Amino acid sequence: MKTVVDITTLLAQDLKSRYAVKDLLLYIENTGADAVVIDFSNVKFATRSFIDEYYNVIMKELSAKIEVDTINVPEDIQMIFDSVAKTQNKTKDIKLDATVVKCETFADLKKVFTTFIL
Repeated sequence: MKTVVDITTLLAQDLKSRYAVKDLLLYIENTGADAVVIDFSNVKFATRSFIDEYYNVIMKELSAKIEVDTINVPEDIQMIFDSVAKTQNKTKDIKLDATVVKCETFADLKKVFTTFIL
């Protein structure tokens, strides 16, 4: 069974909140559909945080369980989708170089703090 969802009817024309994506997810899961088409044709505005959450929750996680198609995305909002997509697959190269200093007294702690360069 394929379900078509006009996102503006369910949420709003202005998509601003990450929490709204959770509402959309619950709605889709409760339909029991094995495929869903999400129509953005009446969307006027969407924040990057909404699109980021939509991308991660709907397009990645939910699409692993059911077929998800996003259609009629306005050009300006598609630009946000494209921007978000570019940031999703980057591996983060985080190097931690930390030294643990044991301080037994406040004077020891003060000595450590005086070595910090501000």
